[in-house]
Amino acid sequence: MTAPILTQLGGRFPLAACEHLAMLYRGREAAMRWSSFLAEGLERRDLCLYLAPHSFHEPMLERIRAQGADPETHLRSGTLRLREGLKDPRELQQQAQQVFTDAEDLRVPAVRWLEEGSWPEAIGFPMEQFFALHTLLNYQVKHYPSIALCQYDLEATEPHHLFSAIAVHRHLIVEETLVRDNPFYIPAEKFIPLSPRDRERDLVELFRQVGFDVEKLLAALAGFGRLRPEASNRA
Repeated sequence: MTAPILTQLGGRFPLAACEHLAMLYRGREAAMRWSSFLAEGLERRDLCLYLAPHSFHEPMLERIRAQGADPETHLRSGTLRLREGLKDPRELQQQAQQVFTDAEDLRVPAVRWLEEGSWPEAIGFPMEQFFALHTLLNYQVKHYPSIALCQYDLEATEPHHLFSAIAVHRHLIVEETLVRDNPFYIPAEKFIPLSPRDRERDLVELFRQVGFDVEKLLAALAGFGRLRPEASNRA
């Protein structure tokens, strides 16, 4: 069965239940662009998580307020949660699982997960484990009506980490294009068992296909998305 559409992100991108995708953007101001994703979720009484460095929290709350939502009420009730990340991978995984467990207990309509990909660097969390945990998020979003949107700043993310981010997300938003079935995606069942050395080898091989050029990679992904409009618009 086709999963129901949970939101039209920015009025442009139809996102269905149980989707986990990466959004690639440029510059700090653009990091707040999807405050509407959270504000809409609060209005609909979804459980909303914002996982980002502490310095991002207040600007995001200001944007949510500007859209007519009352984040303080939702912070008190627990339907809006601000997190900075954790240094222990097991604790982080447990915290992530708790979000979905709480959603089921509270019987909220959906989970909205908005994550800023710079938080690991801010607290010293190893990026290798960060991306491994994101492969697991592909499974977690399928346990409850959910959308996980993970953001990466192209101006602040090292190319190697950017490519890892692309590899662990099946769907992407790049250059104002929704790219479904990302051709560089590495499924969790393949990514997780690989040793760090083997992951490195596979990523380098994929990156070689675009001549080790980030801009060429982004253009190729956007072109792939535009060539498959029927896939980009499906639920």
